[in-house]
Amino acid sequence: MTIRDRVRELRRVRAGDLRANPKNWRHHPQAQQDAMAGVLREVGFADALLAYDPGDGGLTLVDGHLRAGLDPDMVVPVLILDLNKEEADHLLLTLDPLAAMAQPDQDQLLELLRDTQFADQAVNDMLEMLANGELLPMPDLTEPVTDNAYTQTVDIPIYYPTGPQPAIEELTDRSTADELIGQIRQAELPPAIERFLLDAAERHVAFNFERIANYYAHAPTDIKALMERSALVIVDYDQAIANGFVRLKEDIDAAFSEDYPNA
Repeated sequence: MTIRDRVRELRRVRAGDLRANPKNWRHHPQAQQDAMAGVLREVGFADALLAYDPGDGGLTLVDGHLRAGLDPDMVVPVLILDLNKEEADHLLLTLDPLAAMAQPDQDQLLELLRDTQFADQAVNDMLEMLANGELLPMPDLTEPVTDNAYTQTVDIPIYYPTGPQPAIEELTDRSTADELIGQIRQAELPPAIERFLLDAAERHVAFNFERIANYYAHAPTDIKALMERSALVIVDYDQAIANGFVRLKEDIDAAFSEDYPNA
């Protein structure tokens, strides 16, 4: 199979001198703009914008509108393509949908998220959305857009370990639980009810999951396994379901469907 090389040259161009494509169908919300700016600040340009000359000597973008729009005085790398207007339209229409067809490996994604750290909060917010399955780059244009008060997304906070391992005492706040435990023991209750109330009092222990994630990152393998088994961290989402940590969601969904079958 013979495939044509349509790249003429790589050129550095002032972003403000590139023309936006009037047929561009992708728009960029503020959160995406902030995340892109954060990645560029931390990593820099590692990819080129795509542009072509429609015949008037200027350059019209095919891909890279977001990067070009961040700062008109920024000099950006641009691949100049040997395309006519029809071919540019074909590329404009298919670049993003082709990328969106890639199937994610959730285990590999979570491992990469766990091992990769960014200082920029906007980038971390984007990665948390990605981990929660909230990034939907290609909407279903065949379905009407409706406001839905219910979501099937399981919101799993993402914490990025930084710094040294905290002390074990820093992982929890037991003040409320210990106060309640003291009151239960002073009440001189029958052993069975005392045991029950003492177990219940442990629910008032406050867990600092950001510090727990940092502790986990520095822990030996056997401790990591026990922390995962205790759902202090969730590394394998499928295993978390098997262990019952998010099974309650299925029960709630089933109960809702039974009560509201037409919802």
